[in-house]
Amino acid sequence: ALGQDDLYVEMTFLRALQEHGLNISDEQAGRAFAASRYGLAHANATGRENCRRGIMPPLSGHPNYNPHADDIDFQIEADVFGLITPGMPAAMTRLCDRFGHIMNYGDGVYGGMFIAGTYSAAFFEREVEKVLEQGLRCIPAESKYARLISDVLAYHRRKPEDWRGCWGMLEEKWAPQDLCPDGRGQPFNIDAKLNGGYVALALLYGGGDFQSTLELAVRCGQDSDCNASSAGGVLGTLLGYAGIPEAFRAGLPAIADQKFAFTEYTFNMLGEACAGLARRIIEANGGRIERTAAGEVWHVRRQAPRPPAKLEQWVDVDHDLQPRALPGIEGKRGVRVSWRPLAGIARYCLFRSLAPDKLGEVIFSSRQAASWEDSGAPVGRLLSYTLEVRMADGLRSRSRPMKSFVLAGGPLNEPSDVNLARQPWAFPDAAVDRPTGSGLKDLRVIADGITANQNYDSFDGVNPSQEDWYAIFFARRTRVNELQYVEGNNFHDGGWWLSLTAQYLDPQSFTWRDCRNVQISPAYDFRDTQEGRVPCSRFKLTFEPVVCAGVRICGRPGGSAAFTSIAELEVYYR
Repeated sequence: ALGQDDLYVEMTFLRALQEHGLNISDEQAGRAFAASRYGLAHANATGRENCRRGIMPPLSGHPNYNPHADDIDFQIEADVFGLITPGMPAAMTRLCDRFGHIMNYGDGVYGGMFIAGTYSAAFFEREVEKVLEQGLRCIPAESKYARLISDVLAYHRRKPEDWRGCWGMLEEKWAPQDLCPDGRGQPFNIDAKLNGGYVALALLYGGGDFQSTLELAVRCGQDSDCNASSAGGVLGTLLGYAGIPEAFRAGLPAIADQKFAFTEYTFNMLGEACAGLARRIIEANGGRIERTAAGEVWHVRRQAPRPPAKLEQWVDVDHDLQPRALPGIEGKRGVRVSWRPLAGIARYCLFRSLAPDKLGEVIFSSRQAASWEDSGAPVGRLLSYTLEVRMADGLRSRSRPMKSFVLAGGPLNEPSDVNLARQPWAFPDAAVDRPTGSGLKDLRVIADGITANQNYDSFDGVNPSQEDWYAIFFARRTRVNELQYVEGNNFHDGGWWLSLTAQYLDPQSFTWRDCRNVQISPAYDFRDTQEGRVPCSRFKLTFEPVVCAGVRICGRPGGSAAFTSIAELEVYYR
């Protein structure tokens, strides 16, 4: 405990308040943090380095300067602001706003406000749900963080005995939203929202029992030591020191007078330091300290929780707006792009072309629209767009490139031995277009005519989908009845299929449909093992002829890491 980073960072904040007072400035808070010498990671490390370079808060925690802005860092360091503001969430919010923006932004800051708000409420409330509701009222209801906590509260009201179901809901709905550069698309997740949800889950389903609450927080996973500490701290405040089981207090006397690493504080000194600041905050907010023969009586003028006036949100365009580019049809319509509006967050949206002749050019912008048709899009070639969202504070966020095309008409192709995947109006795509494994990263290799000594695979660290696929799209109506798939490398944890078939993209509805009478030769080995597999093995998939705008192989990925591999995908109409 004496060398715990989740503790000594808070002590830097405490010292800064003691030295500079309750009206500490952004720069004073930033300089105090910059002067620290302990090891840090993620949002803390980047925020401190920014301060050392002269980028002071709130910019030091802003996503334009800190890619870890939504990480858990401030959430696990904000306890002190709730402990020194009993029943005064407005005072707590002001302090969190000042210190939280050193390393975080938006939901990263709201995580600290939520946790600190529950501490502040726990001095006066006696029910865990009310404590959580009070903490929730300290952050904007429109924020993703607030929506996640509301989901946990609502689930518990419906199913008060089913903590596993609540955990499953968080995993399915919220876990994929981690924006941390080290966690995006990976099992590792230190997003403030998700871990805050685990804290709320543990407090609700722990039923006020200290040990059960800690166990649930740990069993939820991810930043389990911090989440258990947050849940235990809030519940301990609600129960009072005497209400914490003796087993969890027994070790304190042995270390009570030893200094925490990188600080001048001992456990005993911290109690007085926090009490001293709490007295000053009580008096500064209309309360008073009454000194009697029996001791002090603190008269707190309680405050109603109120969220910050300005909503901050770091937008993940792909997840939050879910943009889609529906192909057009020559003579009927252009490419149609749609997205979910973000009222109150985005100032406006704009589309940029990623075509070589218009690279980066803004081709559409709007403050209100949620759809747009590129009526002037050229016919019969690959098109690529990106959706950019601009927020009121200057923050910008872009989607991943969206590929599309306007399907050309004209005569259909005749039978031949020409590999249609190599035509200028054809382009490849894959379910996993940003793999992280040892294979090649350029998706074009699956249709470059090279069938040996190269490998593209769908390993991305986490592949929860039951389907994997590799496709060739056509920007003109094309007849197809055969695919030739050259498998890539196989690994101990994957690189093969557990099932495999062919599908085509309907040129009218642009939906995937199963090809009929698919035959694979030679027979594919669908066992879930690397044994017996030979890299660069070729398999022919034949089926009844189709007229399509694309064709793909698809199926269940194999191995413990659930991924497949490919060296080449050839397409024919014979």
